[in-house]
Amino acid sequence: MRALRTTVVLLLALALVSPLSARAAQTDADVQRLSAQLDQLSADPVLGTLAPGEQARARDAINALRDSGRRERPHYLFMAEQRVALARAAAQSEADQRQLDQLQREHDRIMLEASQADAAAARAELARQRLQYQAAVEQAQMLQQQGAAYSQQAQQAQAEAEQAKKLAAAQARAAALARKEADLAEQATRALRGDSGGTSESSGGHLTLSDSAFSAGSENLSPARARRLAEFAQAHAGQSIRIVPRAASGMRVLAGRRAVAVRDALVAGGADASRIHIRAVESGGKGASVEVSAGG
Repeated sequence: MRALRTTVVLLLALALVSPLSARAAQTDADVQRLSAQLDQLSADPVLGTLAPGEQARARDAINALRDSGRRERPHYLFMAEQRVALARAAAQSEADQRQLDQLQREHDRIMLEASQADAAAARAELARQRLQYQAAVEQAQMLQQQGAAYSQQAQQAQAEAEQAKKLAAAQARAAALARKEADLAEQATRALRGDSGGTSESSGGHLTLSDSAFSAGSENLSPARARRLAEFAQAHAGQSIRIVPRAASGMRVLAGRRAVAVRDALVAGGADASRIHIRAVESGGKGASVEVSAGG
């Protein structure tokens, strides 16, 4: 009987000790699990040194779980798990913030380099525009100098042209005076010879203009001879007029030109150009004379 009571007592003691051992074993397993998670976080090469305060509080919560009683254990277990999770989240957040800060610094560096590159490009463009402006100024100055030189040359050329024009006018006046002097000399010579001015007329409408009736070497008629031809044209209006040029050797061309000049003077005096006929140049006489006959 005593042995039976002893056995019952032992069984009861074992029944009481077993739950306590199980609870202790469970507590040790949670502590080990959470401690392992926290140790893994601390050993991480990136996150291990971050959020040290949160990691310390998680370590305290695990120690509190280890020392907690049966009734307080669920609360301390919850707190320890939350502290470990919070420590990891805080470390990860701090790592992300550091990476973000690094990226921001990298962005700022890139923007600074881009700004410096833009400033360098702007300075290069400004230098290029300055060079272009300087070249344009130099080109304008050169063109201005060339324009001044051209203007001076133009003024000089204009002055030379005016001088040449004056010289030509003086030469023309000298030539006119020489011709007038020659005409006067010729008239004086004819007067001394008793010549009628190189023009003779016979009955029947015949007019002869000798070589002396024209300017020397030309077909030019004086105004007096032109008037004489006009009078001849008016006196024989309605009649046919025949012009016969006569020329000495080597003066046929001059005789032909004088015949044309005579015809023009007759037409200017009123003769019908369709009734004026110029014959071929005939040889004979002296110089280049022209005979004008009216009739029919």
